[in-house]
Amino acid sequence: MIANNYFSDDEDLQVIFNQLLDWNSIIKETEGDEFFDHKTFVKTSNPRFEMAPSTKEEALELYTSSLDAMGDFFGNDVSQKSQIMDRNELKYANGKVIFPKETVEIYEKFRNTGLMAYSLSREAGGLAFPATVGALYAMLMARADVAFCMTTTLLNLAQIVDRFGTPEQIETYATKAATGECLFAMSLTEPDYGSDLNNVRTVAVKQEDGSYRLTGTKRFISQGCGLGDHPALLLTLARTGKAEGGARGLSVFIVKSEDVFVAGIEKKMGIHASPTCEIVYENTYGEILGEEGLGLTRYTAGMTNFMRLVSASGGCGGGAAAYFECVKYANERKQFGKPIGEIPAVAEMIHKIKRETNAMRLLTLETARVIDMYQHHQIRMEKANKDDREIRKDEKVKYWSTLASTLTPMAKYYSSEEGHKCTNLAVQVFGGAGYTEDYDISRMFRDSRINTIYEGTSQIHVRIATGAILAGMVGDGNFKKYLNSLKEEIPSPSTFLLEQERVLEESIREMRAIQVETKKETVAENLMIQMTRYICSLLYEKSITKITDPKLKTIWEKDCRAYVIDSAAIAQSSLYRIQNFG
Repeated sequence: MIANNYFSDDEDLQVIFNQLLDWNSIIKETEGDEFFDHKTFVKTSNPRFEMAPSTKEEALELYTSSLDAMGDFFGNDVSQKSQIMDRNELKYANGKVIFPKETVEIYEKFRNTGLMAYSLSREAGGLAFPATVGALYAMLMARADVAFCMTTTLLNLAQIVDRFGTPEQIETYATKAATGECLFAMSLTEPDYGSDLNNVRTVAVKQEDGSYRLTGTKRFISQGCGLGDHPALLLTLARTGKAEGGARGLSVFIVKSEDVFVAGIEKKMGIHASPTCEIVYENTYGEILGEEGLGLTRYTAGMTNFMRLVSASGGCGGGAAAYFECVKYANERKQFGKPIGEIPAVAEMIHKIKRETNAMRLLTLETARVIDMYQHHQIRMEKANKDDREIRKDEKVKYWSTLASTLTPMAKYYSSEEGHKCTNLAVQVFGGAGYTEDYDISRMFRDSRINTIYEGTSQIHVRIATGAILAGMVGDGNFKKYLNSLKEEIPSPSTFLLEQERVLEESIREMRAIQVETKKETVAENLMIQMTRYICSLLYEKSITKITDPKLKTIWEKDCRAYVIDSAAIAQSSLYRIQNFG
């Protein structure tokens, strides 16, 4: 793989970071008007708060320097080990998972950077970065190695304990994740139920001392075994109530990986260096997180939203990796007396990867911004022991969280699907060489495929988002208002953007007219495709107005025009399928 700084040496990412992101509002919402954590440091001298910024400029400098360090580590260290880790794979024997020594070494090296705990609060020893910075982190990590990216992003699930745990749990568990002493895993899925979490059958029985004992089996648990000498803490969904099904009676428990039995690991198509475990609980000790009965509705929702954003970022990282590897290969590989990059058909494939990658980035980072607009405020209200009803009624939480619940499945769907398409195109650019294991591109293709499956398949996210889209586009619905607010920032919308808008409105009318629910679900992905590409088109055209460098502006205008033309054509074909299905 190319070795360089995956942040500072990526020209388009620098444009996005420096010119397109609304840092004023993101920093204000993250750090607070009064820069709360800096005030805590001044008052207490607690070293965990020492890096907390006191001004917008300090915050931006902190984010920039950390992303530069992350880009350097993943671009120059992790990327150079990725193929080795993939080929050496994992081994399993007698309940133990043995990692390649390269994975253990790179993990220990990463621990020393101090960059691991980007989503944890400073109270728990983390960096307390905005979701926007977290998304950028994941983009850099996924470009270098998807499997290792999973290890580090899962570790940041400790934020759920940080947010909802007792002070003792925060100090015992979350702070250890901040230093990389332990890892985290989501232990939700069961062999017979997959994503149908309402029917979880793992049972937790309360003991006299207040602890619980869990019995059941979980499957497809990423990083459920820990890594090397570092154990994992399993955030386990289990049934505490007597109800046979449904969300009622489900709770989340903190379980140590050394207290469960790893029955095996999956032999997978890709992400060979990331363990996907089957976990058996046999009267296993566990501590409850938060309150009984809120496991699915509150705590699991927090985990899945975080991982959806990570998955969306992973699609962006995969697209960037595909693009840069293709550019390098196409400039070096000669056929018919010239570099293949000069062949129009090849040049167009590379150009498509580039514009799709930037579209994914814009959508994912816009979703992260929307999360930043309410989540930090909500957590501060929770930490102040505000009543749940008061928090839900808070205007900021109510508006932005509703918008985020629509955008997160859309970003996850779009970026995971398009990221895989980009790596598919990259294999084609490499030709026969891309189909061999001689180049990293075959691994990138294999690894990108998981993104459309884990954290909920694309089809599940279509189902989640479609209802929200149809409801939010009624009359003066909030989602419709949001889209109009984006459009208002574009001085002269292109005819291709306006065509998308017209076709989208017609598709929504057609969808509402479908009376048979099964038919509506069958054609729903066509609406999802239109809406995600329309939002990306809005964000793309909006971006052009903010780019100051004339040369870069010209390049982005060309990319944007090609993207919105593609999107207008795709919108029309999607409408045709909705109108003529069945």
